[in-house]
Amino acid sequence: MKTIKSIFTILILSVAFTTISCDVEPIDPALSFTDDGGDADGDGGTSSGDYWPTAINNVWNMERDGLPLDPIKIIATGTFNGQTYYKFAPQSGTGTTASGTATTWLNKNGGNYKYKVDEFTFDAGGFSGTQSGFEYIVLKDNLDVGQTWSGTFTQTTTMTGIPSITMTTNYTGTILAKNVTEVVDGETYTNVIKVKLVQNASISGMPAATVETEAWYAKNVGPIKSVSTDSGIIYESILVDYTLF
Repeated sequence: MKTIKSIFTILILSVAFTTISCDVEPIDPALSFTDDGGDADGDGGTSSGDYWPTAINNVWNMERDGLPLDPIKIIATGTFNGQTYYKFAPQSGTGTTASGTATTWLNKNGGNYKYKVDEFTFDAGGFSGTQSGFEYIVLKDNLDVGQTWSGTFTQTTTMTGIPSITMTTNYTGTILAKNVTEVVDGETYTNVIKVKLVQNASISGMPAATVETEAWYAKNVGPIKSVSTDSGIIYESILVDYTLF
């Protein structure tokens, strides 16, 4: 398996390191979700299967352009707002002008898979700072092909000697395919869900930035591939091996 910089540089550090001029991203729990999947109250409904197995020591190894990425390994659990989240080992990321390390979590509630990134520090072109966290739904496994979900989150970036920056990200997810077969790194995966996630990030007085990601999740395996486009640059991550407990 091949990890973060596509399936997670977009699902995490991609927006964080490549969607705004500061090349960084944060976390505000003030989230709003709307969707056409019949569970606008956010309870997730009934899951159609396990598309991201969660057990401590589960690990997915991915690579981008033939280079290994940080392993995606579940190392602990935590409780936020009364719900159980699974903590990943810290993920590092480097963009065109920024680098940093983020602590990330996964929560599953019915068919909803929510990805959470904690507040983190970064270095951007000689400036260091802190970015608040963010959380959003990366997959709804019980939607039909063509159905969508959407949400909004805001983040604040603080750097010494510079006024704080607030960024608002609107995102929309779409189910592109279900129960399909996908060959990744010579391995055949069945019962795959393919999704597209479009993130539009905006800061007052600046043009909006858009990141588009297509991600593939295999039932009882987890993420197996992602292809993200950001500012005309394409990032592809693929799974090369994994261990589940």
